[in-house]
Amino acid sequence: MMELSLKIAKYLTLLCLTVPLIAIEHDVSIENTNYTISKVPYSEEDRTLYNYNRLRLTDKITEGNWFATIIADIDNYYGKDYIESFEYQFLRGIKADTPFDIETNAKNYGKGEIFGRLHRFNVGYGDEKHNVIFGLQKITMGVGRIWTPTDLFNPRNPLALEPDQIYGNVALSYTYALGELSEVMGVVAKRDDNSYKYAGRIKGNIEIVDIALDVYSSNDAKMVAYEIEGNLFDTGIEWRSEGGYYKDKLLDKEFYQTILGMDYGFVNGLTVMTEWLHSSKTYTADEILIHQDSSLSNNRHISSDYVGASAYYDFNLLYNGALSMIYSPEDQSSFISPLIEYSISDDASIAVGAMLYTGDNESEFGSVDNSYYLRLKATY
Repeated sequence: MMELSLKIAKYLTLLCLTVPLIAIEHDVSIENTNYTISKVPYSEEDRTLYNYNRLRLTDKITEGNWFATIIADIDNYYGKDYIESFEYQFLRGIKADTPFDIETNAKNYGKGEIFGRLHRFNVGYGDEKHNVIFGLQKITMGVGRIWTPTDLFNPRNPLALEPDQIYGNVALSYTYALGELSEVMGVVAKRDDNSYKYAGRIKGNIEIVDIALDVYSSNDAKMVAYEIEGNLFDTGIEWRSEGGYYKDKLLDKEFYQTILGMDYGFVNGLTVMTEWLHSSKTYTADEILIHQDSSLSNNRHISSDYVGASAYYDFNLLYNGALSMIYSPEDQSSFISPLIEYSISDDASIAVGAMLYTGDNESEFGSVDNSYYLRLKATY
């Protein structure tokens, strides 16, 4: 394991040296996130305990209007029962949609596995009118908090332990500011099978709302979509919606999908959010699992409708709490995720949380194992 760690460290050092020599401003940080997780099925005799640790190196380099970003991880899973489980093997089988591997081969040391991952690696230029980025990057589309149906590049998975930890795309993206509140964006990205996926968006402001029109095309999907967000008169409520028409070429289906959401922040520091997702067509569990590597992987759902909600509250300067849930009205099953976090310092925190599933064994969420976790996070 030590030998592999040294190889990964040398690899990350080499990445840092490949940035342009003219770059003189570095914002370097090291972040370590550690989870100790207990998965508890209905039969507690089969409880699984394991540890997940991610060491992340981030270097943001700037020189005038030029910039570069390097983010690389060393991931370690420790727990023999878990790394031999179907869940772990399935998740490790899901690869980034990139023309080259962004992960090293995993080193198995008996009770665990360790591997390196290139999370982001790109260079770009930005000024008041132009923003162009080339390389491994996150393409931002959509206005959803729980679901982002218009984002076929970096869709969120609200059921994941870390919904925002998503693979990047090897892409060239360009954004041009048409005015103070309007812009146009174009993206071309190369895929795992060496084909390309394309997207375009034009965004502007119409009186009290921001509105965008999106298009996407690849060898397995097409999308024509919209995004809207704004304030609900003088109530303080922020509302948003996104969705559109989708053509699933792999499974020969056409459907529309949309979300409607609202946020409100109370004066006492409590922030609440709700979101509704509707799809005109549904998929079987096998159709969803087998085609995880396609553009529409996160747009396929078992039920037509879902309702999500979350709440966040700062108890004081040291403690904060969050609660989120997703409910399926069709089979009356749900996913519930509470979290309590304590700030040890400005650069470190500890949190306890859970991922709970309710419903009968035949429902979408009821057959999933509950998980409880302790998270330690520190930035250097």
